[in-house]
Amino acid sequence: MPGQPARELPQLNIGTILRAGVSEWRIGHGLAPRACEGWQLVYVLDGMVEEVTDGRPLRLRRGRMLLHQPAETCGMQAVGPVPPEVLRLEFEAGGTLLDTFRSRTVVASPEERNALRLLTGAVRDGWQVIEDGARLPEPLRRPDPPLGTERLQQLYLEQTLWLAARRLRHEGRKLSPRAQAEQKQNDLVQGARLYLAQHLEENPTLAQVCQAAGCSRAALQRAFSERTGYTLREYTARMKAEQAAGLLALGYAPGEVAARLGYSSPAYFSQRFRALTGQTPTAYRRDPKPLHLCNK
Repeated sequence: MPGQPARELPQLNIGTILRAGVSEWRIGHGLAPRACEGWQLVYVLDGMVEEVTDGRPLRLRRGRMLLHQPAETCGMQAVGPVPPEVLRLEFEAGGTLLDTFRSRTVVASPEERNALRLLTGAVRDGWQVIEDGARLPEPLRRPDPPLGTERLQQLYLEQTLWLAARRLRHEGRKLSPRAQAEQKQNDLVQGARLYLAQHLEENPTLAQVCQAAGCSRAALQRAFSERTGYTLREYTARMKAEQAAGLLALGYAPGEVAARLGYSSPAYFSQRFRALTGQTPTAYRRDPKPLHLCNK
């Protein structure tokens, strides 16, 4: 409208590809923390990894990506039951479009996954990664890559970022403030659930779960209460009971299950299991049926 300043459009300028690689990791292996020279895209093609940003852990599953900012300290460890395959690409870039990706994990859409597939192929054409024990050395540029390989990496990377940013901004405009708050709570709950599922046997503290989810205690407790109907403590107890039921169904003795899941004693395990399921562990073991204790 006349008299109103023109809205500034976001900009993106992709520069040099500093290093890149597509690697399959053994469970427990990973990358030592180091400072990022440029922006660094991480995309999980398969499996799951724990990405650490300035000391904050975050689980990334298949189909998810994030961008580390320049000067951030990042590291990684392969976790979960399946050896993960990960694309990592560090690059120089500028422009306000990159602000869209600060401090957020992106679940790639089908269109974005297609662009990432092309990017992965171009990275494989241009870089080689040699396994060396538990860690990987610096990726090496191939001495004679196909014509235009680095330019294609830049183009496919730019395409991926534009597609993702356009979708995220459009989704943000569509959601009402209340819906955005609910979505944020859902993200917190899902992140905490994933962390709990991987660490139930260790009896993680509330502080550890909050650190993994990247939020305060009050925010996480409120998210669980409003989105699940349970406190975090109640939800964790139900998750443990469901996992215990699975072990009992496989034939584990109640005492073995109690020890494996970190209950203080078999008697306490039996008491908690019966309170949540209405059955003793022994009775459930004789006639196991699916449990859905975490669904309200």
